[in-house]
Amino acid sequence: MAVCGCGRRRPMWRSDFARKLMSNTAAQALNFGSRWLLNLAVARHLSEHEFGVFSLIYMVANLLFPTLAFGSNFFLIHETAKKRDINQLLSSFALTACVSVAVLTAVGLYQWLAAEPLPILLYMLAALVGLLWAIAQQCYSYLKGAQQFHAEMHGQFLSAILMLGVAVLVVVGVFEHTSEVMAAIAAASLVPVLHGLKWLWPEVQQARVLQHSSLLSWSMVRQRVSYAWHDVFAIYLSNIPFVFLSMFSTLIALGMFRKSFVLFMPVTLLPVVFSHVLLARLSSIVDANTRLAQFKRLFIFTFPLLSLPYLGLALLNPWLYPLLLNEPLQPLVAEICYWVVGTLWLTLLKTYVEVWLTSLGFNHWRAIVVSAVAIGSSLLYIVVNDQLTAQVAAWIFFAGNLVAVGVIALCGIPAYRRYASSTAEKLAK
Repeated sequence: MAVCGCGRRRPMWRSDFARKLMSNTAAQALNFGSRWLLNLAVARHLSEHEFGVFSLIYMVANLLFPTLAFGSNFFLIHETAKKRDINQLLSSFALTACVSVAVLTAVGLYQWLAAEPLPILLYMLAALVGLLWAIAQQCYSYLKGAQQFHAEMHGQFLSAILMLGVAVLVVVGVFEHTSEVMAAIAAASLVPVLHGLKWLWPEVQQARVLQHSSLLSWSMVRQRVSYAWHDVFAIYLSNIPFVFLSMFSTLIALGMFRKSFVLFMPVTLLPVVFSHVLLARLSSIVDANTRLAQFKRLFIFTFPLLSLPYLGLALLNPWLYPLLLNEPLQPLVAEICYWVVGTLWLTLLKTYVEVWLTSLGFNHWRAIVVSAVAIGSSLLYIVVNDQLTAQVAAWIFFAGNLVAVGVIALCGIPAYRRYASSTAEKLAK
């Protein structure tokens, strides 16, 4: 219950937390919803081989996105919630520019070494889309840290309209190739970037001008490493079946496996929406006992509610799959779908324990856990090698996320004790 100005407690659904959650939900729903409909249109209307190519290039964009953002998501929310400083955002832009050079160099090297590479244009489009997503995330993460959750909704609304337009063009047959679809996605992704920069421009103009060397100080880079480290391995962990199916199988098989994820993409919105609001809320609370009480209350109230969509999708899967993807649901594919839903539900649970650990200042612990699980899962895929099937990939995917949730949750116990002890010492002084 939240406390109102007259001293009475308001229900949580009428609190400031709920309003910010609704604003963030609306913005992310527009973003994820339009992307989901586009992916659904591509899955239904492109050829199996072309959808396999699209799946690979879209996966590359998803992998480059956190690399280029370099940990800006939780970092900017967490730091701005404590102290609003536009220079944090400007430094983030400068760091992304430097990382972009390294990424483009790596893409060129891959193109040179690959035995049968796809056209370089596709990789460049993937890098452009990832860059635009990264810049937009930085703008809105900063604003969310400043408790301005409504700012993102307008830009995402315009972007969603354009993304739905792209989906319509795919359905009517205007776009039949991955390059056309990715170029259109890049154009639609530019809108929230421009909107975010417009929103921040007055603050940028009033900010103290930094020297060029200050924008890329070593201390700033070191501070961001654990966030970037976690984000890169986390997105890799969520895309790991696609990575190894693309290595050990065919593009057609990759496309077939990804259809189960396209079907359940809407629920991936939930962890993203909730993590931003929860982190901003917890990071603004200094007292250890108050922070723990707030976390417990929010977890007990929200986790059962947010779990309901996962249960609903699992129950409705036999009906949804043939309806949305226009093909019969085979028993093996149905089993894979259930493993995928279970894994996505674990991702929701993992969001809570990750946000808790980050709010306590132990982001590097979750980075270590997630990277260790990602490396361990990769080794399992490599050991399986030629015997890797979609079913086995789903098993490993589920097991890896289960281990990550358990270990991060256990890390939260000593992390809280250290934070409480440190806070008590500061107050004593």
